[in-house]
Parts: sequence; structure tokens; C-alpha cells
Amino acid sequence: MTAPMSSAPARAEFADGWPAVLGAALAIGVGMMGVGFYSLGLFVQPLQAEMGWSRAEVSGAATFQQLGIFLSAPIVGLLADRIGARPIAIASYLATPLVWVALSFAGPSIAGWYALWLLLSLAGCGTTPAIWARVVSVRFDRARGLALGLMLLGTGAAAMLAPMLLGPLVAQSGWRTAALVVAGATALIGLPVSLLMPRGEPVKARRGGGRFDLNRQTAIVALVGVMLGFLVAGLIVHLVPLLVDRGMGAAEAAQFAGAIGAAVIVARVVVGYLFDRLHAPYIAALFLVSPIVSALLLLWGGPVLLAALLLGLAAGAEVDMLAYFTGRYARIENYGATYGVILGLFSLGAAFGPMAFGRSVDLTGNYDWALAASAAALAVVVVLIATLGPYRHGSDGD
Repeated sequence: MTAPMSSAPARAEFADGWPAVLGAALAIGVGMMGVGFYSLGLFVQPLQAEMGWSRAEVSGAATFQQLGIFLSAPIVGLLADRIGARPIAIASYLATPLVWVALSFAGPSIAGWYALWLLLSLAGCGTTPAIWARVVSVRFDRARGLALGLMLLGTGAAAMLAPMLLGPLVAQSGWRTAALVVAGATALIGLPVSLLMPRGEPVKARRGGGRFDLNRQTAIVALVGVMLGFLVAGLIVHLVPLLVDRGMGAAEAAQFAGAIGAAVIVARVVVGYLFDRLHAPYIAALFLVSPIVSALLLLWGGPVLLAALLLGLAAGAEVDMLAYFTGRYARIENYGATYGVILGLFSLGAAFGPMAFGRSVDLTGNYDWALAASAAALAVVVVLIATLGPYRHGSDGD
């Protein structure tokens, strides 16, 4: 059990480290897990109309985007431990806008569309939390949970602002113009933040650093990562089609799905705050009961708004939880390499979870089996997290 966080050391950490938190939030917001992910849905209908592709074909880009993170996150995490995050971030925020520009010229080949999204994700390897969670974690210890939660608000802001700002642009000027605007925003925000990062970092990789820090807890966290990516992504992506299948109008279903974003933002801050004051595995386990209840509510026809909010709480807790646990169960000099593997596995699960849910519906004709299986699997996740045990490193003492 961790001792309550002393307010004085926490304030001192924020006094020195708040620029890193703000910069990381901005950088992630215009990165692949921010606007890169949340803008994809805006392209679906325009591409269907222009290219004649099916909705499933257009949406398949999300799978290749997640695969790109899976392939790149372990490598960039290891490199960040060895050479620091700054050069990787700079290179990525130079390359990513160029691929966005190339994507704006995409032709009628669906294979080319997928290849561009995979290339975009690989180019954006330095825009993900695999880099920026390390930047924040090496500057915070007593207030690390809250700092990571505030950093990840960048993705929540992207979830709200991308549809609000890019939606009208897509309607008025087309998806190609929107892609060019994203390219510009990525360069104008991400590159200056990367250039302003200090050349040196408070924690350098010591001898033996820069590798996956394998122990019982990190192995469990890696397993939990892939399971959460698979299950929570599947539930979120299929919430709207599930509601439409049950007779709800598409517009009304989308409004319920929008509640997820609000819950994500709340969970980011609340979870991070509680992680610093209580034993984080217990807090994470408590929050991850929420998608179990959500799946059961959807299975049994319970209140949809409550189900959506509970899904949002889980989505807001998961990435924050994985980043925090990495710093408590792995040595900080191995943070990048360890979190890179965990984030990569999380993305691998997210790449295939929605596809598996869809396949289940194709085979059974409804979502009942997928919802029941998700609730059972998530119960296993809760048990695994609750039994992680005392921290190996961090505020309990190394």
C-alpha cells in the first residue's frame, strides 16, 4: 500500500515539470493517438461517396493505424531510453505532416489507402505516449499519476475538437483539405514543442537500461494491455451499431456515444489523482469494473447513457493505468522500452478487437455473445490488476 502523496513534494514537481506536462499534452493531441485517430471517422462517408468503398473498407484504416503503433512503439521506446525522446519526437513531427499531405492525394486503391495509414502511423511513432509518457515520468514521482492524467487530456481534447473543427471543414471543402489542415496543425504544434524540449533529460539510461524490464508484474501489465485494447475498443466501436440494430436512430445513438468522450476526460484526471494517493492497482481494478457493468447493461437492455459513461471511464483509465504501472514496476531507465512493448500490445488488441466483435455478430446475428464474453474476460482483467502487489519502484521507495 502506498503512502498518501505529500502535497509539498507534489507541488515542487509541478513547479518544475508543468511545461513538460503541457507540451506532452499538446504533442499527443496532434499525434496519432489524438487527432490522427479521432479524425478518421470524419473521412468515412466522403470516401464512400468519392471512392465507392464500403464502410468496412474505409474503416479498415484504423486497423493499420493501430498495427503501426504496435510495430513502432517498442522500438521508439527503447531508443528513447538510449538517446532521449527529443530527437525521435523532432524526426516524427517532421515526417508525419508529410505523410498527411501524401494521404490527401490518395487515389481509388484501397490497398494504397491502407498503406498510407500504416506509413502515417509509423511516421508518427514519436507522437504517441510511448515517447511522451517517458518525458513526463522521468520528471515526476510523487505526482506522477496526476501528471500522466493531465498529459493524456491531449487525447480527450482531440476527441472533442477534431469533430467540432474538422467536421464543418470536411462538409464545406472536402476530406482532402481537412487532411492538409491536420498536416499543418501537426507541424505547427508538434514540431515547436519537440524543439523546445531540453536536450538533456533528468534520468539517463544507466548500464543495462533500455530493455523490457521483465518481472511478474510487468508481464501481467502487458497481458492486461492487450486484453483491454481488444475488449474496450470493441465495445466502444460497436456501441453505435449495437444501438442502431436495436432500433435507435443513428443520430440519437451518436449522441449517446458522445458521452464517452466526457467520461474519458473526467477519468483521466480523477484516476491520476487517486493513483498518487492510494494503491493504484486497487483504484484501477475499481474503475475497470465499469466496462463489466456496461457490457451487462447493454446485454440486458439497461440504461444506455449509463452504459456509455461507464465505457468512457474505462477508456479514460486504461492508457493512464498502463503508463503509471510501467513506472512503478519497471526501473525508470527501462521505462521507454517497457512501456513501448505494453503500449504496442495494447494497440495490437485495439486493432483486432472491433473486427472480432463484428465477426461475432456476423456469426450469431446479434451482440449477445460478444457482450457476455467481454464481461467475463474483463472480470479476469480486474483480478489480475488487483493482485499486482506492492510497487517495485517509485514513491514507496526503490
